[in-house]
Amino acid sequence: MSKHKKRSQINKKAILLAHFGTTYPSALTSLENIRRQVRARIPGIEVRHCFTSNMVRNIWSARRRDPRKWLDEGVADEFLNVQGFLGAIGNLQDGNYRTVIVQPTHMYHGEQFEDLKSCVSALQSIRTIKRVWSPFEKVVLSRPALGTCGVEHDYSEDIGEVAGLFDDDVERARQLDAALVYVAHGNDFFSSGAFHETCQVMRSRYPGVQIHIGMVEGRPGVEEIVAGVTGSGRKAVLLRPFMITAGDHAHNDIANDDPGSWKGAFEAAGCQVETRMEGLGSDDRFAAIFARRILETAEDHGIDLLS
Repeated sequence: MSKHKKRSQINKKAILLAHFGTTYPSALTSLENIRRQVRARIPGIEVRHCFTSNMVRNIWSARRRDPRKWLDEGVADEFLNVQGFLGAIGNLQDGNYRTVIVQPTHMYHGEQFEDLKSCVSALQSIRTIKRVWSPFEKVVLSRPALGTCGVEHDYSEDIGEVAGLFDDDVERARQLDAALVYVAHGNDFFSSGAFHETCQVMRSRYPGVQIHIGMVEGRPGVEEIVAGVTGSGRKAVLLRPFMITAGDHAHNDIANDDPGSWKGAFEAAGCQVETRMEGLGSDDRFAAIFARRILETAEDHGIDLLS
């Protein structure tokens, strides 16, 4: 009877950061900072980026027709040639990365996270005739900044963790005697409940400061937030995107001088507006949250990232 040598595959480990993405070169620093914080806390593991937004990737695809322009502006080749989740995960598999933790950098469980979850579930369902030829040993999905449903990790604790990172903004709002207004992306097709809960936790944590979180898409929108601020008698506003990057929405929907922007709407209502156009990913403390999410997800699934 012939004996066959037992076959095995190389099984390297990787982390795939799944960002919504941005078209603003200046905003890419927030995404790179997240990777920097992850690498600092989880050394020796491959960490790559992908963009989940089809619209954002299409814009970068068009820009590749004139690559020198964007490279000269300091855009890294990895972002100029950014891939979607399936392309990035395929490249990892081709490189023998068969244990992959997918870390979304989405703010909450909305449309982008739900679609990403579906893709990861599909990969997890692959069953080859011989297990040794399975494309992955493990592909697991971590959770967004404000958490998600499930019994392993209480989403209210995730919200509390995020809500405690805004003391700098709170102190500046107190100096200005201003309402502190954050603007999230939101979504017309998903509840914005996680943002409402975050706002309530922030109000409890920072008493004496008027705090609002509004949505570019969904509710409460700009009219409701402006009415809430002016109705309280406030005449000053500190305005900041509640987003990973300060990209298109931040510069055009929030801080633009056009009357249709959030800044313009507040000014039209008689408020003095100070803006802080910095994505949350640029804050080291916020970016480090994703490293902790990854380590917790690894422990949940028996993946040793630190040995």
